[in-house]
Amino acid sequence: MSSSEAEYKALSSATCELQWLLYLLEDLKVQLINTPVLYCDNQSVVHIASNPVFHERTKHLDIDCHLVREKVLKGILKLLPVSTNDQLADFLTKALAPPKFDDFISKLNMINIYHVKLEGGC
Repeated sequence: MSSSEAEYKALSSATCELQWLLYLLEDLKVQLINTPVLYCDNQSVVHIASNPVFHERTKHLDIDCHLVREKVLKGILKLLPVSTNDQLADFLTKALAPPKFDDFISKLNMINIYHVKLEGGC
């Protein structure tokens, strides 16, 4: 499975989960002020979702493409790119330079146990 295929399937799954949450909020009489946004750090996935022409190499994603594109065209959700530099999930999946690692840890309000200074001078 290609990287784009895996990310598109994840986007399709997230779209289904978002639709379910929107139905739940509607049942609870909660009105949204803004359109929900799904962020994606893969440019080819954003391109596939916005391009109505299927390419030969994406033919196995037809159902997923139709689902996501339909929701975007209906205004149910927005797809926006996120810079790899701002992708917090990279903290869990990639080896990062210490400054970026520390930045993500602080954004997630976590403590790096390997950088904590021990009391008593040890």
